[in-house]
Amino acid sequence: MIGDEVQDLLDSLAAAVGRGVAVDDPEGQVVAHSVHHGEVDQVRAQAILSRSVPAAVRAWQEVHGVATARAPVRVPANPALGMAARLCLPLLHQGRRVGLLWIIEGETPLTREQEAGAVRNAAAIAALLDGGGGSGTLRGLLTGGIPVGRAAAVLGEGPLRLLALRGGRGKPGRAVEEEMAGTRRPPAFTVLDRHAVLLLNGGQDAAALAGRLVARTGGVAGLSAVHAGLGTAGHAHREAVAAARAAMAEPALGPVATWPDLGVYRLLAEPGGLATGPLHGHPTLAVTLETYLDSGGDAQETARLLHLHRTSLYYRLARIEEITGRSLKDGADRLELHLALKLARWNAV
Repeated sequence: MIGDEVQDLLDSLAAAVGRGVAVDDPEGQVVAHSVHHGEVDQVRAQAILSRSVPAAVRAWQEVHGVATARAPVRVPANPALGMAARLCLPLLHQGRRVGLLWIIEGETPLTREQEAGAVRNAAAIAALLDGGGGSGTLRGLLTGGIPVGRAAAVLGEGPLRLLALRGGRGKPGRAVEEEMAGTRRPPAFTVLDRHAVLLLNGGQDAAALAGRLVARTGGVAGLSAVHAGLGTAGHAHREAVAAARAAMAEPALGPVATWPDLGVYRLLAEPGGLATGPLHGHPTLAVTLETYLDSGGDAQETARLLHLHRTSLYYRLARIEEITGRSLKDGADRLELHLALKLARWNAV
């Protein structure tokens, strides 16, 4: 439900310019409209009744750059669609796109003064609408329903992490809303497959936020690795959900687990992400590692099997630790490496 302040701004703007005014959310759903002023075309009447914009109308708007606009755009009339000329003002708040403001211009464009007033009203409306926003866009991006370019206009671009909150008391989405209440620029979030999923790309302290959400719910949380942009958001989502699952399965990892630190659970969640990947260019080291692990970590037996001097073996083992970033003194790391080697053999046949 639209807030009274937003509705008041819409109605006052419509009266000032003598035109019909409406607000769409980032996905093209009509969320508010003014009382009628001036021309009311067929498209506006249908949109008010159905609360959505027909696909053909949306396509016409996007041809004129509406989907990625960061400044006012004029969309010409299209008699075939029953659509009069319009002025579109992107609703932007702190760099985030939270909707679109539409003014029917018809055959008489707004004056400069009227347009300037509309821009000021658009900024005020955007600030009132920005309560995190983007949940529909984030859901669509993660489920494949919205392309990356279109999602970027709403969610922003640049490095990101995803946080997945799972289990505990009550609904995870409610816990996020309570935590974000009063936040100056809350992250976009959605609830997907039992997880509240947050897109963190605004410099938030991800671990601290995850800790607070876990404290609210008594559940667990998973954090993805840092990704370069929305193009790999789906992969980041899988990492975050896997980390949350690992935190639930292995208390020693939680209650907040991060994808890069999952060890063997990372291998179980994504068999293609082998810990031994860095050794692919070092076949001698890979053979040394497998022989060492097959021998139960017995250096003497490994050296005998490989016909190596013990000093040479220790040098190779040190190089393996350096290249893989794993410690052969750590049982979980040894398990991860051993499973990865055997899985690589399995996948090779």
